[in-house]
Amino acid sequence: MSKKEKPKTDEKNNDKSIDDGKNNKREPQEEQLESEPQEEQLESEPQKEQLESEQDINKYPRAIFFLLGNEFCERFSFYGIHTILTLYLVTKLDYSENFSSKIFHGYKIIVFLSPIFGAILADVWLGKFWTILSVSILYACGNMTLALGAIPNTLTLMRTVSIVGLSMIGIGSGGIKPCVSAFGGDQFKKGQEELRHHFFALFYFSINVGSLISNALTPVLREDVKCFGEDSCFSLAFFIPALLFVIALILFIVGRPFYVIKPAEGSVLISVVQCIYNALYNKVTKTVEKKDHWLDYADDQYDSVLKQDIKRLSRILILYVPLPLFWALFGQQGSKWIIQATKMNGKISRGIYIKPDHMLVVNPLLIVVLIPIFDWGIYPLLNKVNLCTTPLQRITVGGLLSALSYIITAFIQLKIEAELPQSPPEGEIEMVVINNSPCSLEMRSPQVHNLSSFEVTSLSLPISKTSDWSFVPTDCDISEVKKSIENLNETFSLIMVTFDDDDKLEIYISNDSRKKHKTGDSLVRLLFSIDYEFTDKENASFLIRGPSTLFLIPDKMIRPGKTGITEYNSLIPGEYELFLPLNEIDYEEEPIGKFDVDSGGSYAVFILQKEARNITAIHTSITVSPNSVHRLWQIPQYFVITAGEVMFSITGLDFSYSQAPSSLKSLVQAIWLLTNAVGNFLVILLNSLSLERYSSEFFMYAALMTLSMGIFGILAYSYEYAESEEKS
Repeated sequence: MSKKEKPKTDEKNNDKSIDDGKNNKREPQEEQLESEPQEEQLESEPQKEQLESEQDINKYPRAIFFLLGNEFCERFSFYGIHTILTLYLVTKLDYSENFSSKIFHGYKIIVFLSPIFGAILADVWLGKFWTILSVSILYACGNMTLALGAIPNTLTLMRTVSIVGLSMIGIGSGGIKPCVSAFGGDQFKKGQEELRHHFFALFYFSINVGSLISNALTPVLREDVKCFGEDSCFSLAFFIPALLFVIALILFIVGRPFYVIKPAEGSVLISVVQCIYNALYNKVTKTVEKKDHWLDYADDQYDSVLKQDIKRLSRILILYVPLPLFWALFGQQGSKWIIQATKMNGKISRGIYIKPDHMLVVNPLLIVVLIPIFDWGIYPLLNKVNLCTTPLQRITVGGLLSALSYIITAFIQLKIEAELPQSPPEGEIEMVVINNSPCSLEMRSPQVHNLSSFEVTSLSLPISKTSDWSFVPTDCDISEVKKSIENLNETFSLIMVTFDDDDKLEIYISNDSRKKHKTGDSLVRLLFSIDYEFTDKENASFLIRGPSTLFLIPDKMIRPGKTGITEYNSLIPGEYELFLPLNEIDYEEEPIGKFDVDSGGSYAVFILQKEARNITAIHTSITVSPNSVHRLWQIPQYFVITAGEVMFSITGLDFSYSQAPSSLKSLVQAIWLLTNAVGNFLVILLNSLSLERYSSEFFMYAALMTLSMGIFGILAYSYEYAESEEKS
């Protein structure tokens, strides 16, 4: 029997079959036994199809799970790079803090410009699936290129490869941005609106989970893992996000048989641009009667519906003009706020420290917490007192909150800057004198000063071509020492006075510095006079063991020798043990002593070991004070700017969607993303001012944001809300 005949048979026998099923007993007759199965089959097939259709509507499409996994891995990859990028540019590529900020925000410009081109590519030529696939391949190649660029090599090669990789990532990340969520929406059928709503909630959840995990993990990979003979491993920290994105790409490809793939349908952006061009061209070149609106000059080719939509679009775009400055402030969480965190103390308890780039975890955590608080608590309360009742009012307050966050940032920065090392007055140098001996010394020149055993003092001296130094022991059977030092013109220098095996005082001089480590770690140098003799034949070293392990080779010394001064080396803050060498590979069983280092501090650790005199001593001198302002003091500024983000960004997205004409909603969302790119461009532009202090820069941003919100408030006051078209 054909499928077309089945409904007739079912309809005809429907009442009878129901009665038979409920009221009649089965007769053991051969005819009934043969006919009943046939009737049951006829009636059950349409019901079965209907039941399967209802079950399909109540189930998530299988494609969704591939897309959610893809989005989690992609966001992990993106935010993993975003978290450590500034520190990579500063510490490994050796760019200045200011230029690193420009590169960071230039990368963000690419990220937020690319969505427009990705949308056009999807709408006009390839469709969403093939756009996501092709651009993701570029994205994956960029990730791998950046990871390769972080492998230690010549600085020029590392910089070139890294910038190429970043550019590819920016294009890839931005190119898929307008396609992935829309492609997910395409997977749902009519009648699955509720499931689609839950999908976007899950989609947003996967974004934040990916962000949180990568923000927490990549700083650990960056600092706590050692590779390629260095005390950090940026290449691994970039490789893990690259690997996650390869997994994202594989998940997307594997889900191909389950996807609903719609072809390209054309881009409304092209029609909008053509209409605007036609109107302006006709107005300038053709002699026609004056129109009420300049868009009316496109009457010859375009209908009134498109023109009305563009007029509404223009009113929205005028409101957008002051908004990019918010993104200029918001985006610096990943650049200037990270740099600020490197100059703060991250110690929580003994051995537990917050890394500077770990502070980026605060924003997504607060977002998850503050969104329901605002939606279910703050907004209803404000509505009751008739405050912030319109979207534009909320956007204005959100912008002002971001300005307030920068005022908080600036005051914290003032406290940090008050503790930064100061240069000596012009024409003078600072000399640190270390008495690495158990004797009391009388310094007779260039100044008169008494030094107790193992004492450290700091002197301010005039710059001179020649300086005579003289030390006389007052309570030891050791001969005095005199030394003439030429060209004493370094801003910061260091002198160690100790004694050798012949019981004679010796003077050792070295350049010094007053710089803090770029990532907020500690800096340590050793000054030593020991029994072990370093030679050119064996590559012996000191062993420093604690939260990290350092094999410190005394490279600034005359070999063979037992006395010398090393360069500064970075250490993770914490407590360390110092072991003296026995040979090239072995060390003494017991440490000569212990020392502590804190975030941002610079330390001179001086040791004296003379078994003949039964002397073993280790002392520490602080040459740069450790950071005292704690990193947790950044939480208020993160809290305020995140509250501003909820009121500004989320409300702005909703406003843009509800006020945009139905035909231009996607275009308006793309332009909203474009304001982010413009904001990052403003950061690059304003960084060119090169203000002397970051605190002045933060105050400047707060003032500019307040001014822009004043302009926005004036524009918003005269804005007439369009009736929402969401229902239609």
